[in-house]
Amino acid sequence: MARRKKDEEIAVEEANVLPVMNIMFLLIPALLLAMEVASMAAIVVSPPKFAAAPPKEEQKKEEKKEKPLKLKVFIMDEGFRLQASGQQDGAEAGKEVDSSKPTIPNRKPTDECMNGKEAYRDYCKYDFPGLEAKAKEYKSRAEHEQVVTISAINTIPMQVLVQTMDAMRGSDCKLMKAMKAGEEIPPECYFWQPIIEAGAG
Repeated sequence: MARRKKDEEIAVEEANVLPVMNIMFLLIPALLLAMEVASMAAIVVSPPKFAAAPPKEEQKKEEKKEKPLKLKVFIMDEGFRLQASGQQDGAEAGKEVDSSKPTIPNRKPTDECMNGKEAYRDYCKYDFPGLEAKAKEYKSRAEHEQVVTISAINTIPMQVLVQTMDAMRGSDCKLMKAMKAGEEIPPECYFWQPIIEAGAG
């Protein structure tokens, strides 16, 4: 008898949530109506600015300045072949490319180079000073250019490729010093952003 009373005390009736649900359904449209506001959309319109067109001479100058140099250096056994703006330097008239002739042919090895390290004697034939002089000439024509594409045939040693990048950058270029100090790139730095391509062609 005592056990039955204990079970009856433990039994809990389920809560009737129907009134609460009714209130919620009534509140939803009321809240939506309360939050409804008139939204005003505005479109910002600014009239075009009219300016006189620059003279044709200035337009031509700007077009010339914006024309990229696209400087390329090909390293061959016979020397260096340079190409800029799609035209090979030293090619015959009317020809964009004349691969049979290098722009900067090999030179006679100097005694200073031949008396240096034996491993570097095979590279003495390349005219790196002449290549640097050409880089300076191209830089004077395109002061804002700093990219050069370099490629070589398979037989060219890595040391020649490295020296070619040094010559195109400029022997007097103090690039790291200027970049660390946050200064402008000095004019002695010609083409200091090389892009290496596989194969000369």
